[in-house]
Amino acid sequence: DISTKNTSDKDEPMRKKYLFFDIDGTLATGLTTVMPESGARCLERLRANGHFTAIATGRLQASAAVVAQRYGFTHIVADGGYSLTLDGEVIEMQSLPVTDCVALLDRLERQRVPWAVTLENERVCLTADERYLAVAPSNYFPVTVDPAFDYRGMDKLYKVYIACTPENQGEIDLGGLPTVRYNQDVLFIEPVCKQRGIRRMLDVLGVPDEDVAVFGDGTNDVCMFGQGWLSVAMGNACAALKEKADYITTSVDQDGLW
Repeated sequence: DISTKNTSDKDEPMRKKYLFFDIDGTLATGLTTVMPESGARCLERLRANGHFTAIATGRLQASAAVVAQRYGFTHIVADGGYSLTLDGEVIEMQSLPVTDCVALLDRLERQRVPWAVTLENERVCLTADERYLAVAPSNYFPVTVDPAFDYRGMDKLYKVYIACTPENQGEIDLGGLPTVRYNQDVLFIEPVCKQRGIRRMLDVLGVPDEDVAVFGDGTNDVCMFGQGWLSVAMGNACAALKEKADYITTSVDQDGLW
């Protein structure tokens, strides 16, 4: 039980642990951001005993920060490992490769595939193609349609959203950019290297691998496992993650974190 002190030797100080949690399907049920009471109690217990708790998510930093505030997190690895928030302050945030993304949007335009982008650390999407509205997730960022928007003038961006099903995804040349499927209708271009952000945060803090644990459930969490950190897969995790896990707990809605 990493949440308690070693009571076998009362003179031995408690060793601080550094724990990184995915959000959807790990801290919270599905995409609801609703955390079970036992999960909130788990975090409270960990923090009371001096441990470091952080979010590790593919979400945009601004989106992750909303969840973080709700559940008392001040440390965040977001943007799939491309941004770091420490003690509530964004200390690093890197754009997707602009040249590659512009080339992708050029291809989407030629194929008449609707798309949208997020250009700032703000919970909004921008598109020049109003057809994207037909597939835009109702529970995601609001979409602004600007027919005059010239994506070739971008100097940074953090997300690209493509209107495509799994069946027609193979018809699109993604140019090697990393993808995460949001639902049946929309594919995201976003980083999938959470381990990169975690490693960077550990370097900043000077933390050894043996004091780190990571928790996840999805395919974009596979990168965190096998890094020399204790890896915990939720009972509802995908098979690929469970295969790499050091420990498999129960599902998020069956007191998995507790």
